[in-house]
Amino acid sequence: MLSLSTSACAEEPYQPNWLFLGEWIDIDGRDRTADETCGGTFAYVDAYAGALAVEFGVTEHLGPYRWYSPEQYAADLPCSDDFACFVPEDQCIHTPVLPHEHEMVHMTAFAAASCPSALGEGLAVFYGRTFGSDAKTSDFDLLMTRMGAPSDHPRSSAEYGILGRFMAYLVEQFGVDAVLDVCRITGRYPDGPALSAALETVLGMTTHELLANFEPELGPSCNNFREYQSRVFACGAAQAAPDLGLVSVNGEHAIDVTFTLACANDIMAGPVDNQMWLIRRFDVDADDTYFASMWGEDGGDLPGVELTLAKCEPCGKVLTGPGPFVGPVELTAGRYSLQVRAPADFGGGVNVTIEH
Repeated sequence: MLSLSTSACAEEPYQPNWLFLGEWIDIDGRDRTADETCGGTFAYVDAYAGALAVEFGVTEHLGPYRWYSPEQYAADLPCSDDFACFVPEDQCIHTPVLPHEHEMVHMTAFAAASCPSALGEGLAVFYGRTFGSDAKTSDFDLLMTRMGAPSDHPRSSAEYGILGRFMAYLVEQFGVDAVLDVCRITGRYPDGPALSAALETVLGMTTHELLANFEPELGPSCNNFREYQSRVFACGAAQAAPDLGLVSVNGEHAIDVTFTLACANDIMAGPVDNQMWLIRRFDVDADDTYFASMWGEDGGDLPGVELTLAKCEPCGKVLTGPGPFVGPVELTAGRYSLQVRAPADFGGGVNVTIEH
């Protein structure tokens, strides 16, 4: 009887509710159903993870993404007081938010190397997308403190922006492979001198020297997250975003595309903060003035719809405008990210053109 009683009261093993099995990430809906997200979100999550994997040199499947209902998340509290976390021990993301690219960066970076918090959070901000943070010149002291205690978790939201901006500098100057090599030397829990020694070994400069070189870059021109973020989905080596083609200065090639924006549509990702989006990439063959426009169906209004064109380079030019939008834009040769954002309840066709 005792044996039967003990067995009956034993906790049942957790049974995942697999909503999506991807090449890189599997999505487990904890009190969730597939129709609670936009039609293209699962594919976007997997493609974004793949873009990160290529960037970080990871080849194996990354693991599960446990997507909770708000009520279930509050009951389980898998991340204590935080609304999202990646748990290395079970190689799993826990969050009621989908997609949460910041935690996907943590998952992918951990598969490549075990980074101290100062570098790991910098990577997650820089390569993330939805939850970016701006940096300020006045935050430099916070960066100095955190680099002196690199294993401690950031204590304020201001630290995330300056760590992301510093990571943008490190990746631009030395490449992400070098940053991950530093992590492979230090592991997750170095002290300040150990991190400095690893930085000097791999990058040729101590923490103090890197910070001295970085501080003058903290001017007003590239501290906004929209400007310094990596845009790895459109701009990374994986070229994960669908390609819209080339815009040529001789007018031979142009972009003229109509997107049907509706959350149920399989081209849309989100919603997060009541916004859905799509991301594409395109190339420009020469520096010049081009003509860009975004119009609604039959010339209709586009309430809350926003078009963003951003150059694929560190602190590249970012052009953002609400729709309807029409006008000349100065573009330099190279690759661009194109993003269309809209309220989650928006429905309708949106035409985007870019031509010389």
